[in-house]
Amino acid sequence: MPGEPHLPERPDARVSRASSGGTSDARAGARRAERDARGAAGVAGNTRFTSTLGVLLLALLVLQIASAVFFALLTYNVGFFNGPTYDIVRPVHFFVGFALMPLLGLKLASTGWRFGRYYLRGRHYKAAGPPSWTARLIAPLLIVSGISLFASGVEMWSFQNQLGWPWTAIHNVAAFTFVAVLTVHLFLHVVQAHREAAADLAGRPAIMRKRDGAPVREPFGGRVTRRVLLGSALAAGAALGAGASGWPSPAFAWLMPRRAGSGALDFPVMNFEGGMQHVDVAVWRLRVTGEVDNPLALTEDDVLNLPWVERTYALNCVTGWSATRTWRGVPLSTLLAMAGAHLDWSHADIRSTSGYHWDHRRSDLVLAGTLLCTHVNGARLNDAHGYPLRLIIPGTVGESNIKWVDGIDVRRGTPQLYLGEHVDFSNPTVTGRLLPQDPAGRPG
Repeated sequence: MPGEPHLPERPDARVSRASSGGTSDARAGARRAERDARGAAGVAGNTRFTSTLGVLLLALLVLQIASAVFFALLTYNVGFFNGPTYDIVRPVHFFVGFALMPLLGLKLASTGWRFGRYYLRGRHYKAAGPPSWTARLIAPLLIVSGISLFASGVEMWSFQNQLGWPWTAIHNVAAFTFVAVLTVHLFLHVVQAHREAAADLAGRPAIMRKRDGAPVREPFGGRVTRRVLLGSALAAGAALGAGASGWPSPAFAWLMPRRAGSGALDFPVMNFEGGMQHVDVAVWRLRVTGEVDNPLALTEDDVLNLPWVERTYALNCVTGWSATRTWRGVPLSTLLAMAGAHLDWSHADIRSTSGYHWDHRRSDLVLAGTLLCTHVNGARLNDAHGYPLRLIIPGTVGESNIKWVDGIDVRRGTPQLYLGEHVDFSNPTVTGRLLPQDPAGRPG
């Protein structure tokens, strides 16, 4: 107070205050060191997580690419020696494709987090350094092609390709682009990713350096979090894959938009080039022409009076559903023998009243037990399912099993199979709502 004499501070009070200040500084320093350690460990954990995701994705993508190759060959009716059958390839392709989606989402989140932290000047991410210029240049193309690939695949699966050939073209172009860019991405990262993933899966904690150069070990919680995220993504992927593919049992197909029922004619209808036909059997004829000695022009009664057999075959659609039915019909070999097919014939073009057609090898048409069917599970075919006559070739994709058959053109030489008009975009194969009106057959 004013007027009072100033008393000197006691030495023990100065020591106490200095000690208190030193303790506060030490605590602040400890907190900074802890934040520094957590930040360094976060970078290491992000690297481990991204690498482990990359290795898992690589294994699944290799399987998916292999299934896509076989899927395309079988869809285009291109033969290969002792390859997997369509009823194996298709569910694998759908299962793996959907199972990849949660893992890809995590990969985008992990790399997006690192990207954001680096460019928002997160100190530890800046210290870890940026990816190479090559990696930064190809990243947008890899992301865009990947999203386009999976989005177009889901569209064709879910909407049964009702928007026509543009989605197929987008899917194919995106697939080739994605694989090409992915190859470069792997070249840049596969060694480090393998090293980090192996250490992570072996349970070895990540070690980073703090600012002072001291090593810091990743906390146990980071490893637990990564395993929970990976396990959740794998479980979600398995649920999506089973739901979309119906594998390992159709009972799991909770996502599948179309599936066969139990009735004889209770299975989905997919039409190409011309739409559903209403064939007037009074004028309809089944014509067998080309490399034959006795061309045929058979009426419906003529076909029904021929010797018939019954066979149980599965009808498999590229969009995911299958229908196993007992088909009754005339073996194609019987018709070819009646027409006197030349000994050196090699393929035949099967045509529909809609204008749709498909070229098949001799081995597919004769040795496989191909039928021209009039009944399914004892019921006469209806208009939607190909009345009066449809082709059933066991083991081939549904789109090559022609409905409303009215022509068999027997040929020599090299078969076109799918290639030819079917890949000419001026005459695209479309389905669903964009189909033109019925161009042939009876009115109504």
